[in-house]
Amino acid sequence: MPRRTLLASLIWLLLLLAMTPVGAQAQDMPTVSLAESAGQPLASAPFAGDPLDDPWLSEDSPATARPVEAAEEQSRASWEAAKPSAFARAAALRRTRLELGLGDLPAPAILIAASATEEEPEVYSELAREVAPGVPAFQIDHAVALWNSGDVGAALLAVGRAGLTVARSLPAQLWLLENLSFALLIVVLAAPLGFILLAALHVYSHAAHDLGDLLSNHMPTFARYALLGGLLLVPLVLGEGLFGLALALFTVAFIYGGAGQRKALVMAAVLLVIGLHPLAQLSSVAAKFIDSDPVASSVLQVLDGTETAADVERLEAAAPKDLAAIHALAYRDRRFGLVESSRVHLEEVISRVPNDLVALANLGNIEKRRGNTDAAIGYYERAAVQESDATLLFSLSQAYASAFRMQEYEATLIRAQKIDDQAVAGLSSLGDASLVADLRFPVSHLIRDRLVSLALSQDADRGAVAILAPGRLGAAWYVTGGALALIVFCSLLLSKSWSHASLCTRCGHRICERCEKTVWSEDICEDCHHLFQYPEATDPSLRMARIQALAEREVRFDRVWLTLSLMIPGMAGFSARRPDLAMFGLLLFAWAVTWFSWPTGIFEDPLLMGSAAILCFAIPGALAVMAYVSVVVLSLIVRKNS
Repeated sequence: MPRRTLLASLIWLLLLLAMTPVGAQAQDMPTVSLAESAGQPLASAPFAGDPLDDPWLSEDSPATARPVEAAEEQSRASWEAAKPSAFARAAALRRTRLELGLGDLPAPAILIAASATEEEPEVYSELAREVAPGVPAFQIDHAVALWNSGDVGAALLAVGRAGLTVARSLPAQLWLLENLSFALLIVVLAAPLGFILLAALHVYSHAAHDLGDLLSNHMPTFARYALLGGLLLVPLVLGEGLFGLALALFTVAFIYGGAGQRKALVMAAVLLVIGLHPLAQLSSVAAKFIDSDPVASSVLQVLDGTETAADVERLEAAAPKDLAAIHALAYRDRRFGLVESSRVHLEEVISRVPNDLVALANLGNIEKRRGNTDAAIGYYERAAVQESDATLLFSLSQAYASAFRMQEYEATLIRAQKIDDQAVAGLSSLGDASLVADLRFPVSHLIRDRLVSLALSQDADRGAVAILAPGRLGAAWYVTGGALALIVFCSLLLSKSWSHASLCTRCGHRICERCEKTVWSEDICEDCHHLFQYPEATDPSLRMARIQALAEREVRFDRVWLTLSLMIPGMAGFSARRPDLAMFGLLLFAWAVTWFSWPTGIFEDPLLMGSAAILCFAIPGALAVMAYVSVVVLSLIVRKNS
């Protein structure tokens, strides 16, 4: 994986050089701030000579709002002061990152990973992971390196840590939400539409026959089919789009379907309403979350270290009513060394939410660094009551040690090790009794609160709704659901007002009360009824010939159904007369196709996710494939035994 990263970075650097004017290339290459390097992980990584050269390359934007350069200067100083080795520089950067409450440093992490040797790649991947622990790509790269080295157990643990990183990283959560919501949208819309189409085709001939009888009993078959097809296209012509056609097909399928098919159609209708409205809206919000919420956009700019003066002013204006804005300002002030201003913001958070874990822990760190150990312990203990966090408990143990409360120090350190022994080992390895580490920005303020409220309050983007349901029936969820519910109600109310045509399950002869003199049931025609119920009333030789012909027909149809079941998703359920299996099969098939089409996500972000993207989609995709095969096999067994 480091080789692939090195190659990608070289290509990116060549593209930058190709786009740079000739005169500019002749000048000395400017330097980039730590914040910009964190915002552009691979684009910022140089590879000129020694892979551990200075990672800060491009110039600062004149619009950036930087009162002081404490974070950048101290990080660069740590990098330059350390010995020219990956081990020394990783340790120096990790210490600075923890002390200043910085996020991830992807640019130097790329350089450290690129300097890996063939003998011990897992050592360097671990160093890179420690410099940028919140980037899932580094976490999964370390797991791959451990796997290749033969340490399977450690590799599996590293995969688990990569999963936790995805759960805790705000950019990773946004990426995951955007991809999963869009993938589910495809599945939830494609599966019910496919099922409605198959269910309508399954009874199309019966509906066409009955519709023709309303005009004339002598109407040709092709005219009956054409008449019904024309009526089904009326909603499409009226501007209701594909949903209007699906609504017409749903009507036919529900009227002529049995009890099992009607239940599956109701499930399809519910999924269709969910997909067209709340899920489509969630997908739209996830895709345009940053553009839809200026405060959220400014918060992310602060976390990336690329904020402008306008971003800071926006956060200051929103701070009186927005906890995310206050946390972002406190995070920014801490990064730039404005300790007093950061303390004021954190205290404001505590005044509103007394049990805020991040604010309490980081206030404790401020007091600990000032030498106010008792006050720091008070904050730490209040935070530890709310939630057990390894970093928080490590800081608390450091405070206990400074206050010579050794018994509590040992107990707290043991608690921290039980939660995350690797994180505690990494902090302890720095060998500083005064070291305390700030907690990360609380992403729940953005994801849980802001995103949910935005998804519920924002008018739905027409996106998928405009394509599938551009007319009045797709205007709102209650209109769409009401149209489907009205069809269900009217079909149940009027379905017994006229007789429905059907086919004999034995010979395939059409059964119709208007065309036949005698109808025994919806499943057996009169001839088959006499053949099997009154064998003594038929000629033995003719009876055997008839039974043999029916057996040969059954064999042919079994082959046809087997072919259709293997080639067309959902047909296996219809062949077994199990519409529920057909519906589940279509859902599973749609997810499997989505996975095969986009194995690394619909919206790729290799700089953030790397191979972790494959892991996020591979597990549910593989399970969907196995489940779909199981549904097909089960359907074939049910048909064979019926």
